[in-house]
Amino acid sequence: MAAIDYNLMRPLRVLLEERNVTRAAERLHMSQSAMSIALAKLRRHYDDPLLVRRGNTHHLTPLAERLLGALPQAIAEAEQVFRLQSRFDPVTSTRSFAIAGIDYTIARIAPALTHIVEREAPNVRFEFPTVDAALVNGLPDSLRILDGVILPHGYLTDQPHLDLVTEEWVCLVDGASGLSDSPTADELLTRPWVHNLAPREGMGPARQQLQFRGIDISVAAVTPHFFVMPSLIVGTDRVALVPEGFARMAMQLEPRLQLVVPPLDLAPVRDAFWWHPDRAVDAEHVWLRELLGRVVEVIRNRHDRDTQTAIP
Repeated sequence: MAAIDYNLMRPLRVLLEERNVTRAAERLHMSQSAMSIALAKLRRHYDDPLLVRRGNTHHLTPLAERLLGALPQAIAEAEQVFRLQSRFDPVTSTRSFAIAGIDYTIARIAPALTHIVEREAPNVRFEFPTVDAALVNGLPDSLRILDGVILPHGYLTDQPHLDLVTEEWVCLVDGASGLSDSPTADELLTRPWVHNLAPREGMGPARQQLQFRGIDISVAAVTPHFFVMPSLIVGTDRVALVPEGFARMAMQLEPRLQLVVPPLDLAPVRDAFWWHPDRAVDAEHVWLRELLGRVVEVIRNRHDRDTQTAIP
């Protein structure tokens, strides 16, 4: 087999995404001639044209289609290999960590995380890609292209994790929608509901809680973003089942919202940080998990103080 030039992986991906040598060269800040040379090398390696001209456009060959699907994970794993270090110094490191999560969970950890990192790891960067259907459906293999993901228990089993925060489920409604502070189950369940995951993408933990108890509801609106949910509730008779922490955060942003404790026997939502077993002993990942452990302590202490303040 001919020697493999790993430097061609990124040009290969960009060429297949752009389907145009000029645009691919511009994206990677290369000359057009250098990109043409890269394409010629790739064609020789695969013994395949990869890009085929039809009229004024280029189309991918069947092999190129397969390569385009496999390249993102392959590149991410290769980058992970070259990031590994026997020691990790957060003070001097310029490492970038990718933690996937929904908007609310990231917003929950962000203040404490930012405070600690700015002081102790000023050049370390964090990226927070969203948790989408492709990531969830690809678990646990999709963990290979991330440093970790924040998800409730139930999506993953038999995977290493760090428990973060456990919260009760509550309902959010418009305070002027005519619902009492202690509504009956029928009063809630006969209203239209807002959910944060479309049925075609699976079933979110809120919907699972209701489904497991044989409760069927009418869904009026769906959004993948928790912070969009209040705008879908205010001025309507809709209901959303959300973690209590988000409900209190939302009410600070939108005072017209009302928190209602549902008269339903629901298991609490238990968020955790999950990682691939390959990350277990890496120095930088050990530091990351220790950091998240400290973040959790700050969140729990803040919650305890808020609870004590609320007691008359």
